[in-house]
Amino acid sequence: MDTNIAVITVPLAEWKDLKTQMQSIAKSLLEIKGKDKSEFITPKEVCELLKCSRNTYQSYIEKGFLEPIKMKSEKYSKLLFKRADIEYFLQSRIN
Repeated sequence: MDTNIAVITVPLAEWKDLKTQMQSIAKSLLEIKGKDKSEFITPKEVCELLKCSRNTYQSYIEKGFLEPIKMKSEKYSKLLFKRADIEYFLQSRIN
């Protein structure tokens, strides 16, 4: 059995920066992939995409996994989510 393993030491601050950059690239790729779809989706659509209950959805927001965008009008405010962010979250949960 051939196992080639390399161990690399990287300062933690650089690793965190690299990780953030990779996440940004992954989200950008998902945005490009979903260009023909609506950029923002509703909480109901989030629950459908993630196949989760409203309680689980709320828990994801409280834990910081999902980041809602508050759209305000004169009469009410509405929560929306970036489709690419939700697809990235879903993909990261699968991997």
